[in-house]
Amino acid sequence: MSIVIILIGLALGILTYGYSFNTNPQNIFSSNNKNRIKGLVVVIGVTTVTYLLYYQYQLTNYFIAMELTAWFLIITTIRDCKDKQIPMDVVIITFIIGVILVFFNPNVIWTHSLIGFVGIGGIIALISVITKGAIGIGDALVIGTIGLILGYKMALAVLLYSLVLSGLIGLGLMALGKVNRKTKLPMVPFMLCAFLIIIIL
Repeated sequence: MSIVIILIGLALGILTYGYSFNTNPQNIFSSNNKNRIKGLVVVIGVTTVTYLLYYQYQLTNYFIAMELTAWFLIITTIRDCKDKQIPMDVVIITFIIGVILVFFNPNVIWTHSLIGFVGIGGIIALISVITKGAIGIGDALVIGTIGLILGYKMALAVLLYSLVLSGLIGLGLMALGKVNRKTKLPMVPFMLCAFLIIIIL
C-alpha cells in the first residue's frame, strides 16, 4: 500500500505543478532547469506530505480529508505567492468535495464544520472588510474551507499558528530592512506552514 500512496502522491504532485504554473506537466522533464527545479520541489513536497499523512492516519476518511486540505493549501500557497491571488476555481472544487466529505468523516461533526466555515471564515471576512483588506477575503475563504473540511478547532489552530509565524517572519524581515510596516505578506503560505507543523507535532 505504501507504494500505491507514493504513486498517488507523485501523480498529485505532477498535476499540482501543471495547474499551479499553468504549464504542461511534461515540462517538469524539460531541459529548462528552472522548470525542472520548480517541478521537482512541488512533486517531492506533495508526495512527502501525502506519505506523511498516510503514515499517521492510514487509509481512512480522515486521511482523505487531511490530504484534500494539504493539496488545497499547497496549490493556494503557490498561486498566492506567484499571482497574489487565491484561485477561486480551486476554492469552489475543494468546498464541494469538503461538503461531501463531512457526511463520511466520523472525526468531524457537521456542526463543527459549519462553525469552522461560517464562524471562523466569516469573522476573518468581517475583519477584512473592517480593515479594508489588511487580511484578504481570499484568506478568509481559505481558512473557512479548512474549517469546513476539518472542523473549527483545526481552522482555529491553523489561524493562530499562522498569525504567530507571519508576525515573527514579518518582524525578522523588518529588522533586515526587507519590508516595512505597510508591506502586506501573503497569508496562505503561513497557513500551510502552520498546518504542516500541526500534523508533524
